[in-house]
Amino acid sequence: MFYGESVMSDESRIVDDLVVLGNAVPDIISDQRITVCTVGYSQSLGLLRIYPVPPSSYMKRWNIVKIPLDRNPRDNREESWKIQGSKSEWDHLSEKIELRGQVPNKNRPALVELLHEEFGAGCVEDFNDRRTSLGMIRPRIIECKLEQREDYEPMAQTQLGRVSPFLTIKNYRLRPVIEYKCPKCRAKRPHKQQVVEWGVFEWFRQHPNEPEKVWENLRLTDTDYERSFLVGNMVLFRNSFMVVSLFRFKRNS
Repeated sequence: MFYGESVMSDESRIVDDLVVLGNAVPDIISDQRITVCTVGYSQSLGLLRIYPVPPSSYMKRWNIVKIPLDRNPRDNREESWKIQGSKSEWDHLSEKIELRGQVPNKNRPALVELLHEEFGAGCVEDFNDRRTSLGMIRPRIIECKLEQREDYEPMAQTQLGRVSPFLTIKNYRLRPVIEYKCPKCRAKRPHKQQVVEWGVFEWFRQHPNEPEKVWENLRLTDTDYERSFLVGNMVLFRNSFMVVSLFRFKRNS
């Protein structure tokens, strides 16, 4: 299932075994490129954040890819990387990502369990103590809600070759939020975190008349399912975490 890693230097790596765990909803950066933030796992490097990433690439959840990475000079978080040539070769960046395989359905629960063992915590506050920016949590969900986005921008950017405009995070009127407690929660109040998983926003785009059903689709209140969150903090607000990816698996009967 895994392939290993070719080492170029401490600041540059060719990773052969990156398992894609999720993508945040696309955003527009200062030079007007539309990008996503991808989170993945490598046996040699652990949890990784890769940014910026073209929205159209092999970086889909559960894909295993080979990818050349550099340290991101604008982000000193240990887990943060960028694709080599991410700016100068942006138009051809997807060609540098090689699809090596996919994690089979039957192996996915075991992989998520491994991630909990290696990168899990009893509370999100533990990640702050460890100075880690990515980690796994088993949530006890209290409330799921959709808030109105204060920075909503109704006009989406049109991309060459697309019939319809490409929606980025601010083009969605709604902001999905989950309140939850951790298994060994140290916080006085429930954690209230924004969900940035791209799939949630794709539901809004494809089902504009029934956005609330996204929670049912995610099985977040279904007792037959076990749930895990992959959470990550923000580069400018290291103590503020968001839900980057949601995992749910049916319990064994």
